[in-house]
Amino acid sequence: KNIKMKKALHLYANDGHNNSGDFIIGPATKWHFETNILKEKVEWSNKNIRGLFESKEAEFINQHDCVLVGGGGLILPDTNPNNLSCWQWPIASSTIKQINIPMYVVAVGYNLFHEQKITMPHRNNTEYPERYGIFKDNIEALIDTSHHFSLRHNGDCDRLKEIVDQRYHNKIKFEFCPTIEFSKYFQEKNNLVSADRELYAFEVKDDRPERRYYKTSRAAFYQDLKAYILHLLSLDKKVCILSHDGSTSFKSYLESESVKVGYISNAFSTEEKIISNYLKIKRLFCMAGHSQMMGHALGCDVISMISHNKQKYFLQDIGQYNHDRYVDVNNDSVFQKLMEIHK
Repeated sequence: KNIKMKKALHLYANDGHNNSGDFIIGPATKWHFETNILKEKVEWSNKNIRGLFESKEAEFINQHDCVLVGGGGLILPDTNPNNLSCWQWPIASSTIKQINIPMYVVAVGYNLFHEQKITMPHRNNTEYPERYGIFKDNIEALIDTSHHFSLRHNGDCDRLKEIVDQRYHNKIKFEFCPTIEFSKYFQEKNNLVSADRELYAFEVKDDRPERRYYKTSRAAFYQDLKAYILHLLSLDKKVCILSHDGSTSFKSYLESESVKVGYISNAFSTEEKIISNYLKIKRLFCMAGHSQMMGHALGCDVISMISHNKQKYFLQDIGQYNHDRYVDVNNDSVFQKLMEIHK
């Protein structure tokens, strides 16, 4: 007989296709939820988590059998600034408490940059101290209401535990971002073969330079990378820029310096194209969390260029926070370290 499928609502930042990491979170988190958490197929509806959530939204959510929140680096104050929650889901604590269906918060990132606090709703350092209490109450309500609450790094769990009351600590679980397992699953399911891996790919983020290069400068970092790329080219290595979200300033910089390298864009792409692109890469020097995670999952030799704690946390989670696995953009001499670890 016909078994009626559960209706599930997925809330995530599904507002664009340009960021390949954020794009893959959609199918990856749904797949992970059906495969590993609920262990059954469901009928999905989607809603952008950044839209406004008023109390009538609780009624809308409660029309489903369950709600899935995540993944992605949602705990960030300045991407969707609001005074309801002070993170990317603009929902009041009182509205969260009206949700009466099982809620699963899966592999969300506590995504603050260097020197950034939850009390800073703008890209500058202006603090609004009252936001701390709003955020704390809101996250505690979310943890309390959730059937399942996980963050994507152990480091993220530690940071959140510094804020919320101790009685909530045992409900905060660590769970790897679903894009990792999903990438491998998708590759196998679709028989995507690792091509002749020969590309040395560099993936550099454009956003928030003042936070990423807080002890150095973007110009100094680009010069060091250029010097290393010239070294690779002198050894006849095939070098390319990988853009996972349309970031092109490093590509433009190399062009202005007459350094000719290839270019791969994963922005506005499909799962198959994105995953196939990683399978062409021998060594990936990367600054984006999802590139780092998917690169590791898909067999690239990944050197993390750390400009955000999440990259360090991920390396710690997989037991690879080792000298030869990363360059700390702000604390290492980038060119010297790259030459030292990968001649």
